[in-house]
Amino acid sequence: MSGLFYPLSDDDVRQIALLVETLDKSSLDFLELELGDTKLTIGKGEMPVVTARAASSRPTAPPQQFPVAPATVSAAAPRPVTAVDAAAPTEDDGTLVIVAPIMGRFYAKPDPASAPFVLVGSEVTEDTTVALIEVMKVFNAVRADVRGVIAEICVQDTEIIEYGQVMFRVRPAE
Repeated sequence: MSGLFYPLSDDDVRQIALLVETLDKSSLDFLELELGDTKLTIGKGEMPVVTARAASSRPTAPPQQFPVAPATVSAAAPRPVTAVDAAAPTEDDGTLVIVAPIMGRFYAKPDPASAPFVLVGSEVTEDTTVALIEVMKVFNAVRADVRGVIAEICVQDTEIIEYGQVMFRVRPAE
């Protein structure tokens, strides 16, 4: 795609329209794409709150809005990868949840020949890596951000997961 300082070409607009159409037909709520310096977030309805990273030393372009119905397309800062909402207890059993900080492919193991990062009954701390999420051939480690014992693994290895989807339930440490 063209840089943010240049107008979009007809091909860029077609590609964005295809992404919007594909997202609209999917069960996903939003898609975040980064190609070089261009960052594109496409979403249905209201977009999740995005926390910007610390300011970098290089200048950045102001966010641009590209209205495309029925979804919205806008430039946005990438979201840091954390286990989000681990401190929120669920209503039913008092467990804490570890949710997907980004959408992508969930991996329970560091590689196919290795054992899973965690199993039901595994003790975790805030720094324990519980999974990897792959987005566009980039693997993001997901940390537990909570201390306790894994009570349930809610997703299957290699499953495509959505932003905010519950991946694990954790019984908090006493």
